[in-house]
Amino acid sequence: MNRLREWWLHLRLRNTIALGVSVLLGLLVLGTLFVHVVEGWGWVDSAYFSVVSITTVGYGDLQPKQEATKLFLCAYLPVGIGVGFTVLSAIGARFIDFQRRRLVRVHEGLAAHEERASGPERRGG
Repeated sequence: MNRLREWWLHLRLRNTIALGVSVLLGLLVLGTLFVHVVEGWGWVDSAYFSVVSITTVGYGDLQPKQEATKLFLCAYLPVGIGVGFTVLSAIGARFIDFQRRRLVRVHEGLAAHEERASGPERRGG
């Protein structure tokens, strides 16, 4: 039963991350398209602006001039930043859990090896 629960949680987490990454990519595409059309920037500059804005890096080398873009960003950035950090934290949590489980298996393997190495004299035989 415990393995079934672990499998179910693993499946849900993997699907959650895939969904989150999909939503994040969709937001980046939306931002890129909007900025490209309204500001008239090239595709690379538009994509770059979307990524550095959502990740809150914001170098400031590209700044929107159109009011429509500024209004769009008022709604786009809080959603994009929230989704972005949620996805990154889910990926980080999965990585940490994977490492924790790996270390537990290593520890259990070492304990079993030590028990076998101690031989029957330690077990009272």
